[in-house]
Parts: sequence; structure tokens; C-alpha cells
Amino acid sequence: MKKMLIVFLLAVTCLFFGVQRSEAGIPLLNIEGLGGGAIVPWAYIANPPKDGQQIGMPSAGAWFWTSSDYDFYFLNAAISPHKRVELGIAYANLDISELRSDLKADSLAALGAGLDGNEDDLGMIVAHVKLLLVEETDTLPAIAVSAEYKKSLNIEDMADDLTAGVRSIGGLSAAPGLLEWMGYDDDSGVDFNVMATKLWKNTPLPILTSLSIRATKANQTGFLGFSDDWKIQPEATVAVVARGDLIIGAEYRSKPDELNSVNEYLFTNAGGIRPTQLNKYSFEEDAFVDFFVVYLPPSIPGLTLAAGVANIGNIVHTDVNSIWAFNAKYDF
Repeated sequence: MKKMLIVFLLAVTCLFFGVQRSEAGIPLLNIEGLGGGAIVPWAYIANPPKDGQQIGMPSAGAWFWTSSDYDFYFLNAAISPHKRVELGIAYANLDISELRSDLKADSLAALGAGLDGNEDDLGMIVAHVKLLLVEETDTLPAIAVSAEYKKSLNIEDMADDLTAGVRSIGGLSAAPGLLEWMGYDDDSGVDFNVMATKLWKNTPLPILTSLSIRATKANQTGFLGFSDDWKIQPEATVAVVARGDLIIGAEYRSKPDELNSVNEYLFTNAGGIRPTQLNKYSFEEDAFVDFFVVYLPPSIPGLTLAAGVANIGNIVHTDVNSIWAFNAKYDF
């Protein structure tokens, strides 16, 4: 995956030359490929047509999130075939090698058999369409809707392997599927968003605000598949345009919490046991909160750079309170 990221960035760099370039700027392409911030979609269209163009030029970007426990990689691209339409696709990868190692060791100590999902990475494809319903005015925000189709690429294989591991333990040969019992239902789903975004210019420094409502069944944004119940989740962005080339902001994204814990599964299906070694595998979900800085290098038109730090809460068994995020986006 790291090689894919390097190749992608090199390809974008090569295209800096010989292409008529747009001016850089917001929105970014968020982790799911929509025009927005880092984790929240905005009503703005990414790189819309301008200067008499009928079709907007494409945008491409990459995110790298890193912490001591988990690394995420995101590649995304979008194009606006009309000033009110945005189409995009993204690939997301979550490195779970530490989780795999921890679960094998802890389940071996607790159950006498190491549970292994046989996956070091979870991948996801996201394809989206966004429609701008109301254009921004001096007093009213831009309003848009979007739909994101998400496909988790290897969660089914991991679920099958974990269940096979459970059923290999004496007395559990007829146990239900582990992730399925915990609340996993499907490896694909659709998120729907309604967004309102406004840049307030009659302030000492321009302030951007954006509110979004998401209808979703996704577990951990889709990396852990999808449950069978719709949940309505609010999201928000506030950012200050400190200079023409510098933007500072914060975001909040609530998330469903639909999966049960490993110990609840064992208590129900393995004679009421709750091994202390497996207490931490709660699969609880917490909201994402981030703080970010966006910089528009004046010497490279079309390029936007961003960096930030986020608290993404519990990921399966570990609280990730500080994860660093880095982004490059290019508007052709």
C-alpha cells in the first residue's frame, strides 16, 4: 500500500507540468473523496468549472494518518462534470497488523487458541455523487446532498477466518459467526449526506462553517462493514481564513456504535465466560474530532497541503487519542 501511495504522489507531481492548472484552495478532498475538510463533507463542489469551462478539471489527493497503533492511507480523485455536480472515487486502507498480533496473543492466553483474521490490512472503495441544490449567497449557505457507495474489500474473509478460529475451540463447533453475532451484516452500504456550508466574510477574519447530517449503517466508516440499522449522525466544521494562503479549523464527526464486544459473544455462546484478556476488545465507536491547518503554496498553483491531529477514539481495542494526518491535493 505504501508503494501505491508513493506512485500516486509521483504521478500527481509529474502532472504539475504541461497541464493548465487551477488555483489551489478549499474544499479539500476528505478521506472518503468528497469535497470538504478532512473527515466531513461540505456543500462546496471540488474544483468546479470556471472561466467558461463546461466541465471542471479533476482533483486528486492523498491522506496519510499515523499513530503508534494504526496507520491509515487514503487516495482519492474527483471531477465536476457540471458546476452543481461532483463525482469521485476513493481507496482507503487501514493497517491492522498490530490488532491482528494482539488478538492472536490475547485469545491464545484466554481461550487456548489464537484467533486470527489472517488480514494485516482492511481496504475500502468509496464512490460518490454530490449535487449542489442551492448556491451560496451573501446571506444563505450552499446546500448540497450526496450519496457514497462503500465496499469493504476483505472484511468478509476476516469474519470467516475469525469464526473458523472460534469454532475450532472445544465445545464451540456450532457457535454463530463472531462478527455477524456482534452486529456485522454486510460488506457494502451507502451513506447519504445533507450539507450546508457558508463562508462568512463580514467578520474580522473570514469564517467558514459547515453542518452535515449523515444517514449511515457503517461500522468504523465502513472498514468493519455495515450493520442492519440506519443511524443519523451530525457532523460539523469551523475554520478561519487566517491569510489568503492559510486556513485553520476543527471538525467533529459523530459515528454509530452498533457492534457488541468479543466478551459479550463469549458470555452468550461459550458458557458465560468473560476472559479478562479480551475485555479490551469492545469494538466501541467514538466520534472523530480533528484540528487542521491548510496551506496553499503560492509557488505551485493548484497544490494544497494540509496537516492536523485527530482524536478518533476507540478502534476495536485501543483508544487512538492522537493520530497525525497529512494531506496533499492537486487541482488540475
